Amino acid sequence: MNSNVKPFEIRKTQVSEIDQILRNLMSIQGVSAAAIVDNEGLVTHIHRDFEINTDAIGASVQVVFGAASRAALHVGHHVTNLVICENAEGFILAMPIDAGFMLALVTERDALLGRVRFELKETIPVLKKLFASYLLK
Repeated sequence: MNSNVKPFEIRKTQVSEIDQILRNLMSIQGVSAAAIVDNEGLVTHIHRDFEINTDAIGASVQVVFGAASRAALHVGHHVTNLVICENAEGFILAMPIDAGFMLALVTERDALLGRVRFELKETIPVLKKLFASYLLK
């Protein structure tokens, strides 16, 4: 019998790898939160420097990314790769990973956006590969 259920130890290792990736992103100057958000707007993994309403950040990231994606389609830009939301205190950046999951970063105002964007673009392929083995197909 062929089963899609992953043994617990494999899933535990994959979760540990995701957590390590989020910790690495948190080491970037100005990054105050790093989260994985699923297609329903629920936060599945998070590392943060401050108290944050995970339900609110998850839902907000999905709504903002969805709105930006629709806007891009209306102007003929097709696929949305990154959404940056500039706020008075900092930025929220969101990039799709796979199967509706997204990586979201919350930064302080003094964050170096070029570096944060570069690290996001370097991290997404690693997460895609990890999610390909993590998600049930």
